[in-house]
Amino acid sequence: MSVLRPLAVEGERGWSLLPDGGPLFREAEAGPRAWEELLGGYARMQRALVPRVGELGALGVPRLRVSEVPASFDRLREGNGSLEPEQRARLDALRPRLLDWCAELDAIGVPDSLDHADLHEGQLFHPAPGRFTYFDWGDAIVSHPFASLRIPAQRAAERYGPEVLPRMRDAYLDPWTDLGLSAEELRRAARLAWRLGALGRARAWTRLFPSATEPANGARALLETGDAPPF
Repeated sequence: MSVLRPLAVEGERGWSLLPDGGPLFREAEAGPRAWEELLGGYARMQRALVPRVGELGALGVPRLRVSEVPASFDRLREGNGSLEPEQRARLDALRPRLLDWCAELDAIGVPDSLDHADLHEGQLFHPAPGRFTYFDWGDAIVSHPFASLRIPAQRAAERYGPEVLPRMRDAYLDPWTDLGLSAEELRRAARLAWRLGALGRARAWTRLFPSATEPANGARALLETGDAPPF
């Protein structure tokens, strides 16, 4: 199973009691190949959820279509009180390019699915070789699925170096080849969605710390929207 089956659920308060999932992935003696496997499994789960995004919305998972990303960017910029004038100017200069990126990404035609939005080695269990269980979906959103690739790719590159990223990217993209898109189109979509991953972190920090006293991490994530993808 890709996720834990709850032992009990308290719907009104949003509580759940989960079983022990086994050792965390960060505790395993794993190499780059294991990262490729976990991303492939995660992508297969996302691909299976595409027909069920309406059900996810009915359960209360927020949705952000690619066409709505520029408006979200604007809200994050206006609502962040820690941005310096020079940083605001950088974001203003970035916005026209963001519009172009979103338009191109939307035109490629990858359907929305569930984006964990914070998938790293401390957010999944690795109970046995080839088995991974993904948890802590508190930041999840229905949006472009490829935005999920940013955080695990960054973590793996920090550990093993950027040379592992092309294989990780392709392992993640393989379950999406049934869409009828070429490998080059899927890779281009992954590059464009990389920037949406930064906005996802900015949204998460804003949600967790909505007051003007704790927005620095959100500001940093917002500025990272301009970073070039590493693959």
